[in-house]
Amino acid sequence: MKCILCQSNNTNTISIINANKLINLYKRAFNIDITNIIKSDVIYNQCNNCDLLFFTLENGEIPTGDNDFYNALNKLDWYYMSEKNEYHFAKQFINDDVKVLEIGCGKAAFSAFIPNKDNYTGLEFSSDAKEMAIKNGVKIQNVSIEEYAKSNQYKFDISCSFQVLEHTSNPHSFIESQIKCLHRGGQQHSLLIIAVPSEDSFISKCTNGILNMPPHHISRFSDKCLRKIGEIFNIELLEIYHETLQSEHIDFYKSTQWANLFLKPKMIDTSITRKIINKLGIFGKKIIKIQPNIYGHTVVAVYKIT
Repeated sequence: MKCILCQSNNTNTISIINANKLINLYKRAFNIDITNIIKSDVIYNQCNNCDLLFFTLENGEIPTGDNDFYNALNKLDWYYMSEKNEYHFAKQFINDDVKVLEIGCGKAAFSAFIPNKDNYTGLEFSSDAKEMAIKNGVKIQNVSIEEYAKSNQYKFDISCSFQVLEHTSNPHSFIESQIKCLHRGGQQHSLLIIAVPSEDSFISKCTNGILNMPPHHISRFSDKCLRKIGEIFNIELLEIYHETLQSEHIDFYKSTQWANLFLKPKMIDTSITRKIINKLGIFGKKIIKIQPNIYGHTVVAVYKIT
């Protein structure tokens, strides 16, 4: 299987995820039917060249969520947060004169962190998210970054995506297109800002974490992989920033740590033993202490384009 990021053939299979178990977990958790997307067992791959972890179907197809899938998730109150730690980190790079392109902008919550909203452009696939953005007074476009880049090269100072790259079926063309939209030369360099769930954080040890699996997440990124992105696209990595454990993730962290005291983490585990441990976690997680200096859910990488 060719890597969907660096396009190397040097990949291997880590595990195989049973399709019926994955379908049932999504149905039970969110009442979402994914049978039209998960058409076979899911292959969990690792690239030995760039360290990307990614999912495919048995025929090599990438099982990405469609508009109906994301519109169903949009109905969950917590799905599009108006404030995130990564927004506060990213805004330090933006002043009044900076033109910002955000891909996968959701309801365009990040636009509130832009000093001059006239310099903000958002792209988003979800039609429901676009309606939410319009209600907030922000116009966004339902178009892919690949399509948008064809007629908007060299127009922006910053291109950013927050919790988006892991959803894309082709992260190589996604990043390549982002870079095409950034200006070159001049006294001020352009920046590419990417925020993704951190594979070096506690979330990589979460069992039955279906939102970190297809059709929601297609790939997983370690720090090693984020460094490789700089090499793949010949751009300079300026910084890798790990957020601390955020308040909204404390319960998630403690539940994960509690379960891992007794059972080894697995991609999917529907055993009776796992269910009992999880039930006891309602009380057990109260004794779990937050380890010092742990990485929170999200990592942000900042690259310079010259």
